[in-house]
Amino acid sequence: MGRKARKKNQRTQEKVPSTKATSSVPAKNLFEIHHVRALLLIGLVVFVAYANTLDNDLVHDDRIEILQNPYIQDFSYLPKILTSPAWAFRSEANEQMGSNYYRPVQYLTYSILYHLFGASPWGYHAYKLLLHLFVCLIFYWITSQYWQEGQVALFCSLLFAVHPINTEAVSWVSGITDVSCALFFLIALWLHLKDQARPSIVTRAGFCFFFLVGMFTKETMVTFIPLLFFYDWMKAKKFPASRDMMRIYLPLVMEFLVYLSLRIHAIGSFTSSQQLRYDFLNGFQMFCNQIVLLANYFLMFFFPIHLNAYRLFEPILSPFEPPVVLALGIIAILLTFFFLVYRRSDPPERQLLPFGLIWFLLALSPVLVFLKRIGENVFAERYLYLPGIGLCLSVSLPLAQLRKSRPRLAVTAWIGLLCILTWRTIDRNKIWQDELVFYEATAKASPRAGNILNNLGTVYAAKVRYADALKAFETSIAVQPTYPAYKNLGPIYAALGRFDESIAAYERAATFNPRDAGIYSGLGDLYFARQRFPEAIVAYQKGVNLKPNDSRLLFNLADACATEKRFDDALATYERILSINPQEKARAYRGMARVYMATNQTDKAAIASQMAMSAKP
Repeated sequence: MGRKARKKNQRTQEKVPSTKATSSVPAKNLFEIHHVRALLLIGLVVFVAYANTLDNDLVHDDRIEILQNPYIQDFSYLPKILTSPAWAFRSEANEQMGSNYYRPVQYLTYSILYHLFGASPWGYHAYKLLLHLFVCLIFYWITSQYWQEGQVALFCSLLFAVHPINTEAVSWVSGITDVSCALFFLIALWLHLKDQARPSIVTRAGFCFFFLVGMFTKETMVTFIPLLFFYDWMKAKKFPASRDMMRIYLPLVMEFLVYLSLRIHAIGSFTSSQQLRYDFLNGFQMFCNQIVLLANYFLMFFFPIHLNAYRLFEPILSPFEPPVVLALGIIAILLTFFFLVYRRSDPPERQLLPFGLIWFLLALSPVLVFLKRIGENVFAERYLYLPGIGLCLSVSLPLAQLRKSRPRLAVTAWIGLLCILTWRTIDRNKIWQDELVFYEATAKASPRAGNILNNLGTVYAAKVRYADALKAFETSIAVQPTYPAYKNLGPIYAALGRFDESIAAYERAATFNPRDAGIYSGLGDLYFARQRFPEAIVAYQKGVNLKPNDSRLLFNLADACATEKRFDDALATYERILSINPQEKARAYRGMARVYMATNQTDKAAIASQMAMSAKP
């Protein structure tokens, strides 16, 4: 080798003295000053970006899964949490719902938080902020210790910490599964890298444990297996040896099979048939929609401008439609950009860049592959939380190249970008301030989302804004006729004095869902208020047939029968209440006393009144 060649090779080696993308040897001390500064900076940035979430309320699914969920309010429900799908608690209220989700760790976490904080939203949001902080800290630690030291590790961690695309997962309490899964994902990866450097049974046991916990947190955790395989192959330039396959991958596969068997037992099948959508798409159409969906996720990451908590995905039926052509163009441009960056990268960075992209694609693959089975939320910002870690890693590398040639410009661009993203995140967090703000903003962003408009109407109704509620419900029905909207429209019409329209709304709701006792309860109340007692009795009886132990329905039925002078039916209903709900003895005996007085049975009336008095607490 000539003198010029030796000098050139020496300069090339001097350019990257600190990179360790192919090394598994961690730094000596966590408490080295530059690491402490970096970790403190990440903590400060996370707090600045998400501190305003601490004042937010519980919104949308939060209120149901926490405030109306008996499973998390009593530890005696632990067996049901472990053996039931998500939302199974709604069956307690006779509301059968299909669910694709089996996530016991979510409800176990809710249960612990509920016993610590009760219904106070602050505790749940504080926990979410800490979860996100730990994810960012571990991401930095893995990147700096095992892949890339210094500025690159700090930048990609800060980029992920403040990226607005993460606001749904962090600011919304129900996004807890995405953040928790990412945390267990990174811990398992860190333990694997640590075990490679210094093999240990304890480390390997922890690795298997956190993978299993991650599986019970969210099904996306399964993508950890192929990603780890790709990483080991990329680092060694060959497939893992048989010994490593048995020691590393076999336990993971066995744990996945355990999870899969428990999931099928809980749900009844791999996925719920009630959640199946887009089943009219053939194989090629599915592929086209997967391309469009992937391009949309790329766009949402790189241009987090028009964020929306409830996006509607319109399926594509032809490969010649503009969205398909546009999606192919977007993907081609991005791949070309990353290829050019790859060619200009140093050897260690040539491993990190494709690894970050593969991370993104694999972590997002469950959404793309199971597009038909996810339901209406196939295009959601929170699904980018785990994939975004990989993309942040890849995106940070071009800035690292710029820093070598133009350090001042790189630092200025870095700080400017982080400030813009932090401001956008702080502003976006306000969407989850309370239910009214959330539904108004989301309905504005998705004006054809019928269920969001329906929920907005219920919020308006609770605030006695009947005109606004009427508009929201009628708009919801116009874009997506559903029985909840018709059911909610009934009392609004009644409050506005439009009784005939109220009755028509309830009857329309009953045609959509004749198994909802609440529809007949509302209809009975309306007939009762209009003194149409025979019709009220018929409506209440239909509700009782659906919910035989509902005290409210039974009392209303008894009162209607008594008013219509069907005294025997009224007494029978009161006696039924006594047999099924002893806590309502006082009210039931008072009702019986009135019936006895109306039939001149004064002795029985006196006895019933005495029983009512003695039943009082």
